[in-house]
Amino acid sequence: MKLTRLAGLLSATTCLLAGFSGQSYAAWYETQGQAAVYNGNKIQAKHQATQEALRQAMLFAGASVRSVQQLTDGLLNKEQMEISSTGEVRQLELISESWHDDAVTVRIRADIFPAARQCSAATFSKTIATSYFPMLEPQHAQDGQVQELGRLVTSQIKREFDRSAEFAVISVVEPYTVQWQSRQIRDQATALATQTKSQFVLTGIIEDLSVFRPQPNRLAFWEDDTAMRNFRLKVELIDGVNGAPLLEKTYEAESEWEFDRFAQVDASSNHFWQSAYGKALQHQLQQLQSDVDEVLACVPATGRVISISAGNELNISLGRQHGLKVGDTLSVYQVQEVTDYRGVKFLQYHLYPSEVEVIEAYADNARVKAVNDDFLANIQANDFVAKR
Repeated sequence: MKLTRLAGLLSATTCLLAGFSGQSYAAWYETQGQAAVYNGNKIQAKHQATQEALRQAMLFAGASVRSVQQLTDGLLNKEQMEISSTGEVRQLELISESWHDDAVTVRIRADIFPAARQCSAATFSKTIATSYFPMLEPQHAQDGQVQELGRLVTSQIKREFDRSAEFAVISVVEPYTVQWQSRQIRDQATALATQTKSQFVLTGIIEDLSVFRPQPNRLAFWEDDTAMRNFRLKVELIDGVNGAPLLEKTYEAESEWEFDRFAQVDASSNHFWQSAYGKALQHQLQQLQSDVDEVLACVPATGRVISISAGNELNISLGRQHGLKVGDTLSVYQVQEVTDYRGVKFLQYHLYPSEVEVIEAYADNARVKAVNDDFLANIQANDFVAKR
């Protein structure tokens, strides 16, 4: 059944304490979420609806969504609970639930207190490059003929970033598959970052898409013969300058697979993404987006020098979409690979003594000049600029 999610803000009552200007204050938010019931699993449907309602409330309030799954797990058993895991959601209440036409609508109330960001870099967006994800076991895709899932998962991740990310943007999805399981993953990542002028690279390997289909038992006809399909995605978020991993995590789920073994499933269709398995994948990709966003919140925004123009000015690969505006100042530096006496290689950073100031900001690039009209000597294309 085709189901449109209902998750709108119904009301928000804010309690302000006078005399503390500039602070963040808690607010009660009431939201509702809706989910379909698959194969009579009402518990799972209620969980999904609750999760969607809380996610919408937190996004609207400007809070982090990194712990939505943790917060909603306990809500299924308690009508009211105290939250201490994030400091952003103080209290949750389940107001009502209604069941109709194989769907459930859950209404919650949440006391949300968005945590203040303690770093100036949180106001600047960081760029991420990625590519289609390879499948570790290609034969897993034969059930349902979902060979395109590596490409579609990457596209879905980008959509999640476009919709919900606060601190990062997937600026480039290269239209080919990179074998991220190889030993040269660091070299591949830094090369892709240089090629796309991105600050970070998100790598991924789909490790498991296997399907378990129970054998029919005529003597035990009451046993459940529902097929189950796995999903396991291993990702790394890599610094495009030095190849260092900032996040290494595996996202996995097991869900009902409603499609026939010999069907050719269109994994790009709304029918697929609204199925129980599609929703399970989408939830894991939402969590991935949230984790990456949280990791990059306070990392300085870094770009590259595109070119050096006349008049002691530079063109750089940061712009308005990264939060840059006229008058912002940035540091300029070079990175050099150095080998010590033992043959160990490491990176050495050379910071220029003069900062640069943005004089024109465009969508994805900007023009800068030295502060106090200092002379910019020895700066080359592909040197780095950073907003700290």
